[in-house]
Amino acid sequence: MKYMTFNSSCSYAGVANLLSFYGIDTQDRTIALEMGLPFLFDYEDGCYYSGPMLQGAKWFNLYLKTVGYTMTEKAVNKAQLCDYLRDLRAAMLGIYVSERNKHAVVYTGTKDGNYCMLNNKWERSDEPDTLLLSEQELLQRVDETITVAVLNKTGCETVSTEGLVKHSIAVLQSLARDIGTFCSQEGSPMDIRSSMNTLFRAILLDGITMLDLIGETQISQKLKIVQGQLMNTVKENKPLQLDQYLDMALLNSAISEYIDLICAHV
Repeated sequence: MKYMTFNSSCSYAGVANLLSFYGIDTQDRTIALEMGLPFLFDYEDGCYYSGPMLQGAKWFNLYLKTVGYTMTEKAVNKAQLCDYLRDLRAAMLGIYVSERNKHAVVYTGTKDGNYCMLNNKWERSDEPDTLLLSEQELLQRVDETITVAVLNKTGCETVSTEGLVKHSIAVLQSLARDIGTFCSQEGSPMDIRSSMNTLFRAILLDGITMLDLIGETQISQKLKIVQGQLMNTVKENKPLQLDQYLDMALLNSAISEYIDLICAHV
């Protein structure tokens, strides 16, 4: 059983657990570091992403191809999910562990009619390592269409991330501009809460996690100060112009240093 070792890394721990079925011993942080995850940012459908939120075959294959495997994903209709899983050796999918919280688990087979799922969790967590779900329980925890990921042996490949890293620099520059624009205008409590995931998370949560992963504590500490300021404004629960509450100079300095760090990685 491979456990989470950094924040929100359930899908990365899931990849490590999938690889263990094929005799490859690794863990989430090894995968993240070897694929250069701390230097990658993306923007899609109005939302900025970094760190463990960069999920799926496109990202995981940056590492998997170097160890001789490729991830493929299939969108499966809820009605066909159980039949589809039964034919697989192992697979990763997302299930709901609460009403709004989806979590990556690894299907490992069936036992007494139940579906066995490795629960990609923190080792110190009191959650069970394995979830045994009846067909009804499983179907209650998934969307109408479920992405199911499996591994295929393909042979080792050299993977270049240069293009993705250059793209990440442009994305982070765009993020800095969008944060500046957003913070210069008064926002309602709903606007600010919504921006936490779409705008701020990539730099003030997952970005911090990635910086801590590579020991860049100076930049991380600057961002943590701004993170604390942002959380305080959310507690105010009233319309605010964020640049009157956040240390924008400190934030821009930290983002600039992060961009320099990524440039050095190209």
